[in-house]
Amino acid sequence: MTGTISFIFGRWKSQILYTGAKSGIFDYLTTNPVDIHQIAQDLNLNEIMAYRILRAISTLGYAKEENDGRRFSITSLGEILKKDHPQTLQGVLLLEEGPEHYQIWKHLPRMIKDGQQNAFSSEYGMDSF
Repeated sequence: MTGTISFIFGRWKSQILYTGAKSGIFDYLTTNPVDIHQIAQDLNLNEIMAYRILRAISTLGYAKEENDGRRFSITSLGEILKKDHPQTLQGVLLLEEGPEHYQIWKHLPRMIKDGQQNAFSSEYGMDSF
C-alpha cells in the first residue's frame, strides 16, 4: 500500500521540484547556507511560502535545512536541477511539469477509450510538431 500511496502523491513531489526550478530556488542556492529572509528577498518571494517550499524541497533531499530552521543550502541531488549543471535536468522538469504537458494528461482516459492518440491536438488545436 505504501507504494500505491507514493504513486498517488507523486505529482506533489514533481510539482514541488517544478516550483523550486520555476521560482529560481535551485539556481540561487549554493552549498553555503543562506537565510530564508535573504532568499525570499533576492528571489522576490513571499517569505512564509518560500520557507514552506524550501522545507518541502529539503524533505525530498534536494536542499538542506540547517538546524536553526532559517537557512538552506543545495544538496548534490539538487545540483542537477541547476540550469548551469553539465547534466542539468531543469529543462526536462520545466517542460514535463509545466502547464503545456500537464494539460494534456487529462485526455488519457478518453484516449484509452477511443484509441485516438491526440491529446496535444485535442488540447491545443494543432499537432505538437
